[in-house]
Amino acid sequence: MKTDLYNLFKLPEIEKPLVFLAPMAGFTDAAMRRITGQHGAQLTFTEMTSDMGLLHDSAKTWHLLECFEDEVPVVAHLYGSNPETLAEAARRVEERGGFAGIDLNAGCPVKKITKSGAGSALIRSPKLIGEIIAAMRKAVKLPLTIKTRLGGHPGDVTIFDILKAAEDGGADAITVHARFVSQGHAGEPDLRLLAKVKEQASIPVIGNGGIRSAWDARRMFTESGVDAIMVARCAIANPWIFEELRSGLVAVDPPEIYDPTRGRPRRDLDEIRTVLIAHLHAERELLERNRSLYECPDDALTIERTLSTSFRCHLFRYLHGLKGSSYLRSHLHSLDSMDAIMVAVDSCLERERIFREKRP
Repeated sequence: MKTDLYNLFKLPEIEKPLVFLAPMAGFTDAAMRRITGQHGAQLTFTEMTSDMGLLHDSAKTWHLLECFEDEVPVVAHLYGSNPETLAEAARRVEERGGFAGIDLNAGCPVKKITKSGAGSALIRSPKLIGEIIAAMRKAVKLPLTIKTRLGGHPGDVTIFDILKAAEDGGADAITVHARFVSQGHAGEPDLRLLAKVKEQASIPVIGNGGIRSAWDARRMFTESGVDAIMVARCAIANPWIFEELRSGLVAVDPPEIYDPTRGRPRRDLDEIRTVLIAHLHAERELLERNRSLYECPDDALTIERTLSTSFRCHLFRYLHGLKGSSYLRSHLHSLDSMDAIMVAVDSCLERERIFREKRP
């Protein structure tokens, strides 16, 4: 009998439709996962984690798998190219505990990943993907999934061979980024091909790619028939998107078309501040936890200095488009503590508030 995603990951049956947070290197740590979970993501994925880093007991690698106790179900997202080392890494992750599943990356196009034969380099060899999945399946009892793409380029569609290899190897579900490696993150996803994947699959299919609005989400569900969707870049500093997608998907009168000129909704400034502060404090909590668990270099920056640097990738996205954000960007050197960050944030929000009062 075909297993559904609710049973697979032990998700509440009432929480439909299914909208997940995609794995993103440098972003989807425990802090971001907690925030997105609080705003409607039902399943989240860790950052990409190297199998060899885990086997070498690298603190820089294991800390990527740190989770908070109050997160929604989390899947450990691994990358590598060797069946034996990936199987052993998966076994150690399962032994560590706390994860709802293990996911294999077979789609990342970043050269740092592909030069070792991992990520999207695996797309060239569905047979190897099958061997990897089979080895990991023998090593773990947790749900085992794979995230991949349609193929290398439009003239090289390999997804159907990958699907069969993954199914034969024992994968429980597959996530398909409905673009080719050659597209990167640009261009429209190919929902026609994604629908064919869904038709042929004997396991649940999760759709990914180009989801910016409820209109995009509804279109992917309707035109491809996938079992769930996964949101990536549009969720960065935008946890509200999960609430918006899920409410939009069940709306009686959904939007007829996506208008790219509208951008993100104009959010309440107090709400932006509340969520930004919660995310900032969660990042500090994670830093403190990692430093207590893993050996810290003698020359490591203080937590405050580390936080002021690491949070920038989220900070400017939270404040994107607001009056004063460009001024804040030009004064990065002064943001060396949480207090300094909040002074800058409040200044930016006040400028935007004044602007809105003048031009509501």
